[in-house]
Amino acid sequence: MDDISQWILDAAATPAALVAIFVLTVIDGLVPALPSESLVIGLAAIGSTTGRPLLVVLGPVAAVAAFIGDNLSYEIGRAVGLDRFRWMRTPWFSRQTGRAAAGLARRVSTAVLAGRFVPGVRVAVGLAAGATGIRRTVYRGLTALGATLWATYMLILGTVGGTWFSDRPVLGILAATVLGALIGLVVDRVLSLLRRRADRQTVAEGAALAEDRAAES
Repeated sequence: MDDISQWILDAAATPAALVAIFVLTVIDGLVPALPSESLVIGLAAIGSTTGRPLLVVLGPVAAVAAFIGDNLSYEIGRAVGLDRFRWMRTPWFSRQTGRAAAGLARRVSTAVLAGRFVPGVRVAVGLAAGATGIRRTVYRGLTALGATLWATYMLILGTVGGTWFSDRPVLGILAATVLGALIGLVVDRVLSLLRRRADRQTVAEGAALAEDRAAES
């Protein structure tokens, strides 16, 4: 993996680097041991100083790949559940999917958005979301937002921190996890307020309809 990472960074000025980062980021949504953060940060650091790869291209490539990877894990969880294969029944992964399912039961937005920023956890969240029946439209919307925020944050780290953050990806991931959790809480709060407003409107419309019917009779 280190050799592949070095090749991608060495090929930063070529289209091959973008193809490679796309493929690895998609796989990152399926394989817990393949974090793509350091590569995106490293390419962003190179691009910010040399102009290649273009950041306006790198960002969307990383975001689209992250979205696809997250949704592939969701579809796998929806199709086969959480314990079909032996690797899914290992103690570590069972704990991760259990925690992910519990987090989704409490706050879907927070679990999905925060999970996108944590290697390994994002896979467990995707599988658990599919297996526990989170609506596909809800999950896709949240992963689109999460992938966009994740890619933007990686570009910022690479542009501002340069090689410092690419050599210390754990610090960037920790800060990103906090950011994802905060964004998730805000989204959950907004959705909760919208649901309450819709419920109140439904109750009010029902009461008005009942009054109209009573008046007609």
